[in-house]
Amino acid sequence: MTVPNQSNVPTLRQRRLKISVNVFIQIVVLFAVVVMANWLLSRHHPKRWDWTRGSYYKLSSKTQQVLANLKAPLDIVVCIPSGGDREFIVKALQDTRNLLREFEYVGKDKVRIEYIDSQRDMNRARQLVEKYNLDSPDQIIFASGNRHKLVKLYDTVEVEGGYMGPQRIRAFKGEGVFLSAILSVTQEKSPKVYFLTGHGERDPDSSDERNGYSMLAGFIKRDNVLVEKWNWTAKQKWPDDAAVIVIAGPQKRLTEAEFTALGDYIKNGGRVMMMLDYRVQTGLEVFLDRFGIQVDDDLAVMPLLGMINVTAMGAEYARHPITTKMEGINTSFPYCRSIRNKAESPMGGSDRPDVTELVKTPEGYWGESDYKSQQIKYDEKTDIKGPLSLAVAAETRKPGGVELDGMRLVVVGCSTFADNYNLSRNEGNMDFFMNSLNWLLKREQQIAVSPKTPQEFTLAMTPQQARAVYILVAAGMPLAVAVFGLTIWIRRRK
Repeated sequence: MTVPNQSNVPTLRQRRLKISVNVFIQIVVLFAVVVMANWLLSRHHPKRWDWTRGSYYKLSSKTQQVLANLKAPLDIVVCIPSGGDREFIVKALQDTRNLLREFEYVGKDKVRIEYIDSQRDMNRARQLVEKYNLDSPDQIIFASGNRHKLVKLYDTVEVEGGYMGPQRIRAFKGEGVFLSAILSVTQEKSPKVYFLTGHGERDPDSSDERNGYSMLAGFIKRDNVLVEKWNWTAKQKWPDDAAVIVIAGPQKRLTEAEFTALGDYIKNGGRVMMMLDYRVQTGLEVFLDRFGIQVDDDLAVMPLLGMINVTAMGAEYARHPITTKMEGINTSFPYCRSIRNKAESPMGGSDRPDVTELVKTPEGYWGESDYKSQQIKYDEKTDIKGPLSLAVAAETRKPGGVELDGMRLVVVGCSTFADNYNLSRNEGNMDFFMNSLNWLLKREQQIAVSPKTPQEFTLAMTPQQARAVYILVAAGMPLAVAVFGLTIWIRRRK
């Protein structure tokens, strides 16, 4: 009987060392494989995920398309303000950095981003001041070729509070503001939108909360579109460089000469957006018949908690470039009349435009024809049963699906939905208007970018719950680790 040589048997310490080395090598190899796979994927199949609540930094398809199609390098220089100790400035800078990181990722080598601290790099800051005529230290510079646009950091946020309390960011508008700046320096020519005047229409220069359109005009200009006003009666013609004519809530009837000129303008491929308020007869109601659009003399209403709700809500959107990406977005149309596709129109056959009912109310609404009555009640004989169409789009018919450079119309049953008051309270209204405008401009790829609202998470606990959490963290977790270690020690001893 042979006795095994005890000197060839590895000791317990040697076995443990061998196992440890083996595990360490496996970890290193696994780590190298993961790093290599990540590198290969980032080079050939890049993919990013936004894990923030509500996809806070996720870029819209509009922004992604513009960045991916840049033809010339785009330089973005962020001048960090020296007074960056205020909380809302710090938050705005953080959001700007994270957003521009997404811009850089989509734009690849065409987007170059630089951050300048004027306190640390005074020479570079002086160069920027001389080159771009900077007048404040909180500017963000967008430059391409020999064109540049300046954006103030404060313009990227909507701030509330102040005066007696601290300021905080209510909404971050960075993506829309930056995209407008990019379009300004990359597009050769800015289209012009003219607002018709002379009949009590909404004023794009007015900041009046209920009647003004200054907020809307600001959004339009941010999309690299010029805004002008035009009085046809005074000029006796339409502007030669008009890309779109906007008729926003006229309160008086148009003249026969204006109807003739407007009809010729549309037939020759013109683009017009009309917003027609209820109980006002401007003549446009009959004028639109020829294009297959019926403007009803009614008011969209719905019973609500024993009262009558006169704010129509958009619940159903058509499959159309204007509304294709508005599913799940709320729109509201206060004091709105119904606008729908007319079954029969004077223009028949191939001359009749394609009319699409863009937005419809829920079934609970009806079109009240006797809206002046003190007792509003649905009458199936005179009223229009819901769901109601609140807006339509019309364009030259496409034979065989062929795109034609013809007329385009958008008609909405009220002008209140786009005033300063309603735009500030419903971002979906702005999206709807800007989508309509971009469709009229044949810029369907440019869908309006809404501001992002920071979603704060607040954990509310009672004193008893807070005490329980403290005990769990301060005593429970260390105790659990101690018990786990003691269990392992006892098992090894056995």
